[in-house]
Amino acid sequence: MTDLLPARTDTPLSVRAVDKVAGLLEGDGSTRRRFLYRLAVIGSALAIDPFKFILRPTPAYASVCGSGNTCGAGWSVFCCTINNGANTCPKGSFVAGWWKVDASAFCLGSARYYIDCNRRPGSSCRCRCNTTGCDRRRVCCNVFRYGQCNTQIKGVTEVVCRLVTCTPPWQWSKACGRTVRVSESTRSHTSRCLPGQNPSHIEIKYQDMGLVGSVLGKPTTRERDGARGGRKRFYERGMILWHRDTGAREVRGAFANRYRKLKAEAGELGYPRTDRRAVGDGKGFFVRFERGTIYRAAGTGTRAVIKRADRRYRHLGGPRGALGYPTTSTRSAGGNGRVTSFQRGDIYMSPRTAPREVTDAILTAYRALGGPAGSKIGFPTHVAQLFDGGGRMQRFERGVIAGPNARRVHRVRNAIADRWRQEGANTSPWGYPIGHTEDVPGAPGWESPFQRAVVFWSKATGPRWLRGRVLRRYRNEGGPAGWLGFPVTDLQTSDAGVHSVTFQGGTIAYDPATNQETVVPH
Repeated sequence: MTDLLPARTDTPLSVRAVDKVAGLLEGDGSTRRRFLYRLAVIGSALAIDPFKFILRPTPAYASVCGSGNTCGAGWSVFCCTINNGANTCPKGSFVAGWWKVDASAFCLGSARYYIDCNRRPGSSCRCRCNTTGCDRRRVCCNVFRYGQCNTQIKGVTEVVCRLVTCTPPWQWSKACGRTVRVSESTRSHTSRCLPGQNPSHIEIKYQDMGLVGSVLGKPTTRERDGARGGRKRFYERGMILWHRDTGAREVRGAFANRYRKLKAEAGELGYPRTDRRAVGDGKGFFVRFERGTIYRAAGTGTRAVIKRADRRYRHLGGPRGALGYPTTSTRSAGGNGRVTSFQRGDIYMSPRTAPREVTDAILTAYRALGGPAGSKIGFPTHVAQLFDGGGRMQRFERGVIAGPNARRVHRVRNAIADRWRQEGANTSPWGYPIGHTEDVPGAPGWESPFQRAVVFWSKATGPRWLRGRVLRRYRNEGGPAGWLGFPVTDLQTSDAGVHSVTFQGGTIAYDPATNQETVVPH
């Protein structure tokens, strides 16, 4: 294993300047040089913890790095001290074991865990004392192993350095077990590259992720106030946000980009409730927020499903359910309504209607008609019904879309749709719709064709159906726009077998026995 480099940490300029001067002055030189070096250490203590150092007399080194900070004390160095500020195991080492200190001020009163990074068998390192900063503890000297982690790696090797977390090791890494070891003698041990006592929740989160060695990279801003009393901090590849209702959570990469476009915690999503998690299908990931979820998968991108749409989507199984991954974020549709598109369907909702999914041929027809705004039937109010023989129907605010199979579905509007359903829908005498309900040219009403009838509607007459020779003669006379107007009765059959329909302007009758049609005006 190569020798490890001095730490680079996100510390104030004043502290870094003092350490730089101290490094130049330290050594085997004159008494004056040693005196000046001690002044530099005191300067560091004042810069980091001035009140504690002044009001509670303690060695300057201990104010910065805690007790046992010399090589002669026998303890191993902290990893971030020698690993360029990263709270991670250096290359050539592995997590080998851990112990804890209860009620630690470094973890806001919770337990603090110290995790040993031991030399990996086959790698090499040399025993030495760290010579930078005040964490002058040992590197690759202590041959020791508690052994609760990575038990598949046999043997005892040198401890390269120590990590610290406020997260229990068995939660922090699947490689670690739960067997507890305690060492109160390490209670004050720390380093300049680690958060001090009484850290913020964000500082603890970042520490447990690995500091500059984490997936977030280095900080790019100071911690600052967030919406509704929360806190946040930005990093090279993401952010950490904290709120008392959600805890400290990280959002990174494409998730962070999408989140920030939606105004982050001040937007519709609110604060994150989880870190990034795998969906479990080997394809995608998600981050859950107070009021929605951001999903990401190859081929569908990073999409935000918000509020009620997300609750419905999750009820349907989320990405592993019938709809697949979202292909758009939740967006406006039809005035105050909203829609989210998925691989195999859309979810629509409005202030008047609950979220409902529209799929397959019904979705194709609905989109072609213009969706909630252009279809003239509004938002879906129910999920689709499937009938024997492959037929289907879905109800909307002002009608239905229905058809005999997955290839042929059509819109039926308002009162005509209600009448069709009263007649039995798929079992009605009319059969399934074979065309969309359309406005009648030149007359204030609608026409809707079915398999075994055509239905006409006007506000004055309601829905009325007719077929056969009466329908043909009606069309020859000009239909609803002609002198007969709209039908005011359905097709009727007398005891003698005569078919007739009464219209606003007259009556058409057909006698099958004589094959004669009669048209009588009022």
